[in-house]
Amino acid sequence: MTKHVVFVQPKSAGGNFEYVAIPRQGMTFLSAALKQYVERGNQSGERLVDWTYDTRIWFEDKVGLIDPVADLEGVDILCMSALINEIPRCYEITRLARAAHPNLKIMGGGPHMGFMYDESFEHGAFDVIVQHEGEDVIGPLCDILLHFPADRVRHELAKVGGIAYQDGPAAALTPKRRTIPSDFVELPDYRAVVGLSKNSPWAAGVLETVRGCTENCSYCEVIKQFLGYRMVAREVEWKRIEQLQQLADEGLIMRSPTDGRFAVFVTDDLHPPPSRATKFYQERLERVQSWKGRSDGMWLICQTRAELGDSPEMSEALRGIGMEMLYIGVESNNAENLNAVKKRQNPDDVDRNLRALQRWGFINVAMTIIGLPYDTEEKIMQMADWATGVSRYQTANLLTPLPATINWDLLKPLDEDGSLLPPGKMRPYHKYNGKRLVHYDKRWTMQESEGLYTRYTDRLHPVDRLYQRIYQMIERRARKGAGAVPQKIVRPEAMIGA
Repeated sequence: MTKHVVFVQPKSAGGNFEYVAIPRQGMTFLSAALKQYVERGNQSGERLVDWTYDTRIWFEDKVGLIDPVADLEGVDILCMSALINEIPRCYEITRLARAAHPNLKIMGGGPHMGFMYDESFEHGAFDVIVQHEGEDVIGPLCDILLHFPADRVRHELAKVGGIAYQDGPAAALTPKRRTIPSDFVELPDYRAVVGLSKNSPWAAGVLETVRGCTENCSYCEVIKQFLGYRMVAREVEWKRIEQLQQLADEGLIMRSPTDGRFAVFVTDDLHPPPSRATKFYQERLERVQSWKGRSDGMWLICQTRAELGDSPEMSEALRGIGMEMLYIGVESNNAENLNAVKKRQNPDDVDRNLRALQRWGFINVAMTIIGLPYDTEEKIMQMADWATGVSRYQTANLLTPLPATINWDLLKPLDEDGSLLPPGKMRPYHKYNGKRLVHYDKRWTMQESEGLYTRYTDRLHPVDRLYQRIYQMIERRARKGAGAVPQKIVRPEAMIGA
């Protein structure tokens, strides 16, 4: 017997084109984890059931909006994950799905819902919310939800650590479970992605080498979500590189028409770590050197800190394996701002380091945040002029409070019209895309901050515009090949392979 599971990543709000062109990894690892669970359970004979799971991953940004009525017909389990500005669409999908398919089991997770499980149960239609990573529990949860009768499910869920579930009118949260190895699943399941084809490829591959971060910046939820800094095994890195090479050879990742290379984002925060994290830094240096010959044909991109500019040895090693573009967390060129957000660096060092990285031949992308405590419009515009001198591209976000950060409770949230949010009302998450203030700030109203964002980005060379052009190229390619391969799979039997 086969049970059908659909993973959905809702459409992002605000034109975040990098999310359209490049796959996020969470769903691909969960899909692989579910199949791994079945394989290992069948070998050990420990499972209570003998069915298998067929999985499909639906990225709305890539193949269009899912129809919760038609496209989930015959599906047994729906799994949702969402960034903060995708939450309204996420909740909407679950409500519509539950209304159309009352027996459908629905799970949620990710950096927002994991921390905001009470809200998720109130505004969405979920059976279970998973906190932190979910590869280790996706299989047992699917078995529990589908195997046990309704009056037994809650009893069984209580045995699973790190989840929340409805227990009468309230939500029950189980004790934390042990953090899993970052390579609990070795290879993500790209084969389950709906609509991925030669006519509609990814613009770049993603290579996860680490989870977590060595830092603890106040505006970021990464350290709370992933708990520490955990590298995958060296051999797993090599296997993932080989997997991406194969996908590119099959035409599922775009190659450059000029030199035949294909882009790969090496994730997550940070790759490589700063040199003060001695143990991690030395290990990463040796690993980078081991990629020589393995990453041939790749145009590599990673996120790092500016301190990399102080390490000629690491810079040389990265250039030697094809590392071309660096996303660098600059945040601000104001020392008071950096201290306020616990960013352990000073502007003079950042300037020196970014210029050094330019000399090494890296394409710098300076990631900046405006609306920090010591910002004025004059200082923000001065930062724009500075950033374009030390980086080819930039990112820009207004300070945005996120769950699990100190800002979530410290900053007073605004309603959709810019007034203070009434108690008990859900925040207007579709506005949480970094292009406006969504909390009270005596310096700027929500509407004034939108103008500030426009004036600031008008002085930059936003990297988002680069991804917009790539996305448009993929769309043209998909339309050109639409006669042979459909852009969107909408019939459920086609999606689940029934």
